[in-house]
Amino acid sequence: MLEASFEQLKNKAKEAKFKIEKIDVTEPGKVPHLGTKHPITITIEEISRVFKSMGFSLSEGPEVETVFNNFDALNAGPNHPARDWTDTFYINDEILLRTQTSSVQVRTMEKQQPPIRIVSPGRVYRIDEIDATHSPMFHQIEGLVVDENITMAHLKGSLETIVHKLFGDDVKTRIRPDFFPFTEPSAEICVSC
Repeated sequence: MLEASFEQLKNKAKEAKFKIEKIDVTEPGKVPHLGTKHPITITIEEISRVFKSMGFSLSEGPEVETVFNNFDALNAGPNHPARDWTDTFYINDEILLRTQTSSVQVRTMEKQQPPIRIVSPGRVYRIDEIDATHSPMFHQIEGLVVDENITMAHLKGSLETIVHKLFGDDVKTRIRPDFFPFTEPSAEICVSC
């Protein structure tokens, strides 16, 4: 009798649990969380927004590029160090993974007459040992302005505007001449922490 009562209580508990846990198959399901954007994607979008607010348009190009667009059209002659097979991912003698987004500038200048005001973000590839500051694949963003009466003062003002929109008005900048082989004039910008 005791066992029968225990079994009866167990069945009643099970029925109560089923009533509480019943599933309404007509009820809409929960939408699964699909994740978020990668920090690099967020950063590129933010930088691109700042450039667009200054009148630049976004210009993108292929990551698999011709030697002509990647080197020749940019006046990187046959002895340029980046052309070496140990520095660049060649697919064959005429095709490679782009080493900079400058090839997008070439493509834009072939299609469009000045004035040109573009920014070209994207992945680039170079044969590098992986360490804290190097990777065989990384992201780069370049700007290009082609117009009459453009000076280094325009570059400096644009860079300072971009830095202030990204990091705040209290950030200090320093732009100074520097030597970078194969570019002239050359300058670098430093941003306070």
